[in-house]
Amino acid sequence: MSIRQRKSKKSKSGFTYQVYFSYTDSYTKQKKNFSKSGFLTYEDASLYEKKKKQELNLQQLFIKQYKVTIDQVFHEWLNLEAVYRYQENTIIDYKNRYYKHIKQKLGNILLQDIDYRILQVYFNENSKIGLSTNYKLKEVLNVIINFAIKCNYINHNPLSLVHVIGQNNSRTAYNKIFQDNDFENVINELKKINSFIRQSYIIALYIGKYTGLRISEVFALDREDFNFSSQQIYITKKIVYANKKRSEIFVSNQLKTKTSQSSLPFHKDLQKIILKWLSINTHKHVICDKKGNYLNPKQLEYTLWKISKDLNIHFHFHMLRHTLATRLVHSGADIKATQEILRHANVVTTMNIYTHANEELKKEAIYKAFPINVDE
Repeated sequence: MSIRQRKSKKSKSGFTYQVYFSYTDSYTKQKKNFSKSGFLTYEDASLYEKKKKQELNLQQLFIKQYKVTIDQVFHEWLNLEAVYRYQENTIIDYKNRYYKHIKQKLGNILLQDIDYRILQVYFNENSKIGLSTNYKLKEVLNVIINFAIKCNYINHNPLSLVHVIGQNNSRTAYNKIFQDNDFENVINELKKINSFIRQSYIIALYIGKYTGLRISEVFALDREDFNFSSQQIYITKKIVYANKKRSEIFVSNQLKTKTSQSSLPFHKDLQKIILKWLSINTHKHVICDKKGNYLNPKQLEYTLWKISKDLNIHFHFHMLRHTLATRLVHSGADIKATQEILRHANVVTTMNIYTHANEELKKEAIYKAFPINVDE
């Protein structure tokens, strides 16, 4: 029975009726309970129950028959799920990729018409762009389609059958690390312009070198994050800067993963560098302009790109993280310690670094055993 009698002091008869039943939510597919009390007669409660169940059934039928496009679902995902589950930088990245690569070709296609053929043709036509870009596009589409499944617009994801192709422009593990002389050359180029911002950039590079922090984390550091007595650096925040003017940049405590919030050893060489810098920079923020305002990392990335082009080398900020990881492996560091220093959420990520680095070590071992004979 889904109608039950309840005692009530307010009713003349001494009781009222309550409607209660379980149902499956049309959007989330979760089991839910519905109840409503206060009906004076069993007939009133029964009539209400029938209307309510009919309403829920019509709602489910409406959802199944509702024709929506990929573009509509993408924007629904942005408003309903993305703002609560994804970091702003990730949302901005997804939006940029969607508007640049997906919207024009797939945006107006109805979700119910999306199948393996349409998606495979789309990625086949993308064969001339980078393979890593296509994998990112598949990631964006996967988010959209899985959200559509949650909303009951469709009941399966054909993307799982699609084979992604594209130009393999990814660099080798070796090209993801820098040489010490390249790092020093970049520092020397930055020193050629004696400005407060250039000095901030140099400090940012040294912090990245000794900690492996991501650029958004480095640019968010404050004076109190450096503890000289305990020799620790505290990582608790990042700056959000993608697609923003300098005045729009803000700090967020939502880091990339839960393990990103941590503390790292404060190397003594870095302590000397930071101590000297803090005697010059009296502001709260460590990486800032002359007035103490946050800097946009994009400007440093552009500056490094120009310097690298002039020096004819390959160098960008994230290489500092790759290089530290590789050095930790080459030095025989414990894998758990390496994971905690790099703050990987999953040890598999750290293991992949070990695998790449060990490939280089094996090459070194072979050439040590058989040095190249230059006379041949």
